[in-house]
Amino acid sequence: MKAIVINEFGGPEVLHQREVATPKIGPGEVLIRLLAAGVNRFDVTTRRGEIPYAAVSFPHVLGVEGAGIVAEVGSDVTAFQIGDRVVPVLTISRGVCRHNPCYCQLGWDNICRHFDKLGLTKWGTYAEYVKASEHNLIHLPDSLSFTDAATSMVATATAWELTISRAQLRQGETALVNAVGGAVGSAAVQIARCAGARVIASAGSDNKLELARQLGADELINYKRQDLKTEVLNLTEGRGVDVVIETVGGQVLQQSIEALAHNGRLATAGSVGSSKVEIDIFRLLRKQAWITGTHFAPKATIRTALDLLAEKRLRPVLARSFPLVEAGEAQALLESREFFGNILLEIDP
Repeated sequence: MKAIVINEFGGPEVLHQREVATPKIGPGEVLIRLLAAGVNRFDVTTRRGEIPYAAVSFPHVLGVEGAGIVAEVGSDVTAFQIGDRVVPVLTISRGVCRHNPCYCQLGWDNICRHFDKLGLTKWGTYAEYVKASEHNLIHLPDSLSFTDAATSMVATATAWELTISRAQLRQGETALVNAVGGAVGSAAVQIARCAGARVIASAGSDNKLELARQLGADELINYKRQDLKTEVLNLTEGRGVDVVIETVGGQVLQQSIEALAHNGRLATAGSVGSSKVEIDIFRLLRKQAWITGTHFAPKATIRTALDLLAEKRLRPVLARSFPLVEAGEAQALLESREFFGNILLEIDP
């Protein structure tokens, strides 16, 4: 099969298309013929060698999200058959383990303590085929295209987990969504709008902010030209925001914490800048504010995200698509941050 392979850590230039052996499946496993793969910031972090909690073995195939058709099923597989439209789940969980409590049984399979990660500890979706256990596959709704699923599944599920499951945004509240030009941010704007919240969008580009307005943002802040905390307080008459959805880090994260209202909630899924900030714990407790986060999303949330996309309650935002062989160019675009929404790799059938 054709796959994008890395043999060392580095920049986009370490990505090369190669002919490699198609994965062989065992009992309980499924082989998927991929038709599309999303390009995710996690792929870039893995390529750079910046994942602190797991080792990458070379040669390696990146890719945490994709969509395709079941090409082969192993013995003992009962829930899937050849021809089914499916998406593999990023976090490869066991479903049940010896730990008490078992996180998978509690619905927290995204933080399974016996985890593997697609595209990190296992070969990922930058390829014509990928294998997955039956437990880590989800049927794709008939009305949702492979490209929309592959580009939007992880970002939409993560945004839902942040906005609804973790921050518990409610109707009538005000939410600040940072980095609205990214995949998670553009999804979070739509989710917050659907929840009945007032949405303040922030980004470092006026063009991205105008596109965010088209997705439902009520107020816009360019945090490269304006002081984020000051603008938020001006827009909320000094009260602050009930919820912050944060993926930037650094000074933007610092100011977002300070812009929280009483009983405010900040939910984060990572950063592109510094991950370290100073927190005045007394100010935080005096406000009864709290900070939470998510490591991607559990399967239940992924199913919710796919259903919302299929029902067109949320809209996939595709910035640009590339053929598989141009994965390096696709990742270079992602690193440039000069795009709005999601980036796709198209895989020839």
